[in-house]
Amino acid sequence: MTVEEFLKTEKVINLSQIAFKMYPNNKSANTYLISKLNGNDNRKFTKKDSELALSVLKDICADIRKLKIKPD
Repeated sequence: MTVEEFLKTEKVINLSQIAFKMYPNNKSANTYLISKLNGNDNRKFTKKDSELALSVLKDICADIRKLKIKPD
């Protein structure tokens, strides 16, 4: 599965938060990412977009791996 396919199909992931981390200087990052994933306005999800998304997803994964169970 590609990064693009994952983002299009995975419903557990909040795309809005992914988008704002991918494009931190874009106030409409969520709309921008959705447009790219859906091919709206001739926008394409590029290799660079895949790299940005994968980096964000890996950061999230690393944060999850650091979680601990609170002792009783």
